[in-house]
Amino acid sequence: MGVKNFPLYKVTEHAKERILTRFNITKTEFDGWMSRLLSQGEFVEKQNNNREKYRLHDIVFVIDTRQKQVITVYSENEHDDNGFKVNTNPEVKSAINNALDLLIKQKKVRTAGKIYDNIQAMMDYCERMKSPHVNHRFADVAWEQLLKEFNEIRQTLDGSMQVISEAKQKIAEG
Repeated sequence: MGVKNFPLYKVTEHAKERILTRFNITKTEFDGWMSRLLSQGEFVEKQNNNREKYRLHDIVFVIDTRQKQVITVYSENEHDDNGFKVNTNPEVKSAINNALDLLIKQKKVRTAGKIYDNIQAMMDYCERMKSPHVNHRFADVAWEQLLKEFNEIRQTLDGSMQVISEAKQKIAEG
């Protein structure tokens, strides 16, 4: 059980980055966490290029036996972020959710202000075009400006909705 001569293994920068982000491990916890992982991991299979795959519970890691390196570490289900959710303190989750909720509200207010300015400009262009004293030579210019403002509204809404939707999704994930 465990990687033979595990204290001799070094962790690649790639693996270290993955561990810190995927498993919410702090730098101070890192050495102890890695020792436990390497000493208790169960062999899964041999791979090409002197590599071996091990597993400890739902954590999978790949080592290079020739260079004595830990190559990568990931959750058994690579698309499962439960490692982060389970290890995140409820107080931290609450603070993150509150910050995301505030971001959503601020985004809505800024978006409304931008749209308001665009609508005001659109109303000005419409007023110019419907005036009985309109100079038809400038109708095309006013029309283009009207469309430009309309497109800016659409882009503003699309961008804001994307941010709001993603923030709501993160809140729902917990």
